[in-house]
Amino acid sequence: MRKIILMVGVAIFIFLAFSTYNVKKSVESGEQLSEIRDLYFPVLERVDANIVRLDKMEERFMQAAMIGETDMIDEASEFYKQADGVFGEMAKLYPARAADIAKLRSQFQQYKNLAASTSTALIKNKGEVDPQAAEKMNASLLALKEEIKNFRKTSYDNFVQTLLESQKTTRMSLYLGLIIGAMNLIFMGVLVFFIRNTVKMTAVIAEQNATLELRVAERTAQLSQKTHDINAMLNNMSLGVCTVVPGNRLHPEYSAYLSTIFGTSDLAGRDVMEALFSSSTLGVDSKDQIVVALGAIIGEDSMMFDFNSHLLATEMQIKGADGHNKILQMDWSPIKNDDDCVDKVLLIVQDVTHLRELELAAAHQKEELDLISQIIKISIGKFNDFIDSANKFVAENRKLIESAVGKDADVVSALFRNMHTIKGNARTYEFKLITDAAHAAEMEYDRLRKEADAEWNAEQMLQELDAVAAAIGRYVEINEDKLGRKGRASDLLTTRGAFISVDEITSLRKMTSELAAASSAETLATLQKVVGHLGLIPLQRLVSGAVDSMSSLAKELNKPTPSVEIVNGDIAFNNTFAEALKSSLMHIVRNSLDHGIEAPEQRVAAGKPEQGRISFTCVEHEGGKQLRIHDDGRGLALHKLYEKGVANGVFSNAEKPTPAEVAELIFQSGLSTASQVTQVSGRGVGMDAVRTFLQEQGGGVSVELDNPGGEFGFTPFTFVINLPQSAFSF
Repeated sequence: MRKIILMVGVAIFIFLAFSTYNVKKSVESGEQLSEIRDLYFPVLERVDANIVRLDKMEERFMQAAMIGETDMIDEASEFYKQADGVFGEMAKLYPARAADIAKLRSQFQQYKNLAASTSTALIKNKGEVDPQAAEKMNASLLALKEEIKNFRKTSYDNFVQTLLESQKTTRMSLYLGLIIGAMNLIFMGVLVFFIRNTVKMTAVIAEQNATLELRVAERTAQLSQKTHDINAMLNNMSLGVCTVVPGNRLHPEYSAYLSTIFGTSDLAGRDVMEALFSSSTLGVDSKDQIVVALGAIIGEDSMMFDFNSHLLATEMQIKGADGHNKILQMDWSPIKNDDDCVDKVLLIVQDVTHLRELELAAAHQKEELDLISQIIKISIGKFNDFIDSANKFVAENRKLIESAVGKDADVVSALFRNMHTIKGNARTYEFKLITDAAHAAEMEYDRLRKEADAEWNAEQMLQELDAVAAAIGRYVEINEDKLGRKGRASDLLTTRGAFISVDEITSLRKMTSELAAASSAETLATLQKVVGHLGLIPLQRLVSGAVDSMSSLAKELNKPTPSVEIVNGDIAFNNTFAEALKSSLMHIVRNSLDHGIEAPEQRVAAGKPEQGRISFTCVEHEGGKQLRIHDDGRGLALHKLYEKGVANGVFSNAEKPTPAEVAELIFQSGLSTASQVTQVSGRGVGMDAVRTFLQEQGGGVSVELDNPGGEFGFTPFTFVINLPQSAFSF
C-alpha cells in the first residue's frame, strides 16, 4: 500500500512539475506572441505609411514640375522629414534589421535629393531638364520602391516564421500535457481504489445528494429573479438594446424600446441588416461595410473589433411612422468569452432626434447672437452706409453679369473690383458671413481673370452673387427684426440729428447767401459755412470709417495700430462722392498697413517709433482741392513693381522707365507686390478700384514720389486725390 501511495505521490509530483513547466511555456509563448505583435505590427504599419509618403512625395514633385511652384517641393521635403523620422523609429523598434533600415533611409534621401534638384531645374528651365538627371531620379525611385517592398516582405516572412515556431512549441507542450495527465489519472484511479474510508465518503456523498435538490431550487429561484430583473430593465428602458450573434442575426432577447424605435415587434432571429438598417438613409457602401465588419469581428479575437469598429456606423436616419425622419445614434461593444474572443456584439440604439433639433436651435441662436454682437459694435449710421454700399455693388455686379454676352476682361475686372470692395468693407466691421460669401464669389472672378481658358458661367456667378445678397440680407434682418433699428430715419434721428429734406437745405443756403451778401459780419459768414455743410458728409467722418478698420487689420498683421492726423480737414462731400471716397480710403488704409508701414522690429531698426502714422491733408491746388494721404513707412517697392512690369510685358528688359512710370503700375489691375495672396491684399485690385471709383465721380488719384529721380527701391510717396467741384454740392 505504501509503495502504491509512494508511486502515486511521485506521479503527482511529476505531473505538477510538468504542469508548472507547461504553464510557464504557455506564458512565455503568450509573451512571445505579444512581443511579435508589438514588434512586427508597428514596423509593418510604419513601412506602409512611408510607402504612402513616398507616393505623396512623387506626386508633389510631379506637381511642382507641372505647375512650376516651389511650394510643392517644400511639401515633398516635409513628407521626407516625416518618413525619415519614421525610419528612425523603425530602427529602434527593430534593431535586428537596423542596417537594412539605414540603407532604406540612405536611398530615400538620395531619391529626395535627386527629385528636388530635378524638379527645381524643371521650374527654373521652364520644363527643360537634363534627360540623364530625370533617368537617374526615376531609377532611384524604382530601386527605392523595390527595396521597401522587399523589406516589408522579409519582415512579414520573419513574423510568420516566428509565429509558426511558437505554435509548434505550444502544440508539443499540449500533447505532452495530455499524456502526463492520462498517466496521472490512472494512478489516481489506483489510489481511489485502495482508499479505506470509502464508506465515510459514500455517506458524505449521500448527504450531499440529499441537499442537492434544495440547493438547485434556491439557485433556480435566484436565476429566475435575475431574469425577471433583466426583462424588467429591457422592457422599461428608453434605449434600444440588442445583441448580434454569429450569422449577423439578432438575439431573441432585446429591449422593448427597440421595437418602438423601428416600429416593428418582429425582430428576434432576423438578419440585423434587414431588420434595422434596410430603411435607413445609409448608402449601399456603408451597409456593406457593416456586414463585412460584423463578419470579421464575431467569432474572432477581440483585437479584430479594434481593427474593424470604425466601419460600424454610429449614426443614421430612418423614416418614422409620422413621416418624419428619426436620427438614431448607435454604440457597438464586443461581448467576449474567456478566450478573449468576441461571442457577439452588443448594439445600443438611441433616438436623438429631439437632441439634434435642440442642438440645431442652439446653433441658430448662437449664430444670431454672434451676428448681433458684430452689428452692435458699430453705429447705426455706419451700418446703414455699409449696407447701402454693399447692395449697390451687388446690384451693379448683377447688371454686369446679366448684360454680358460672354467673358470680357473689363467686365471681369469690374466684377472683381466691386466684390473685393464688399469683402474689404465687411472685414473692416468683422461681418464674417458677408466676408466668406464675398470671398467665394471673388475667387470665381479671380479664376476668370487669371485663367485664359476659364469659361464664363453666368448661372454660377449669379448663384454666388445671390449668396452674397443673402448674407447681407441676414445682417439687415437681424438689425431690423432683432435690434429694431429700421431704415434711414432711425439712422438720422439717432446719430446725425433730426431729418432735414433737400428742399429745406436748399432754401436755407439761399437765405444765408442773401444775408451774407448784405452784410460782412463774421457771424453771418460762419452761419453760411455751417449751412453750406448741411446734408454733406464731413471728411472727418469718412476718415473715421477707414480708421475703424485699422485696429483689426493691424492685429491681423501683428503691427501696432497707426496714429492718424487730419490737417485742414474742414470740408464735406455729397453722398454720391462720399461713398466713392469712403471705399477708396478703405483700400488706401489697407495698402498702407500691409505694404507701407513696416513691422515693429524693422521700424525700430530703422530708427522709427514702433507705431506708424498716416496723415490726411487737404490743400488748395490750381483753383481746386486735393486730399493728400501719406504714411511714414518705407514706401513703394519700385524694384518689385518694375520686376512685375517686366514679367507682365508692360516693360521690356532693355527699357529703363522713370520711377514715376513704375509707380503708376500700382493702379494696374491684377498687379501686386505682395509675396502671397491674403485676405488683406495680394490680388492687385485695391488701387485699381480706388482710381475707378474716383474717376466715375469726376475725381482722380495719382502717386507723388518724394524722390522722383532716385533709384529703384523702397521710395516714400503720397497718394494725391483730386477733388472735383461736384463733390461739394448736391
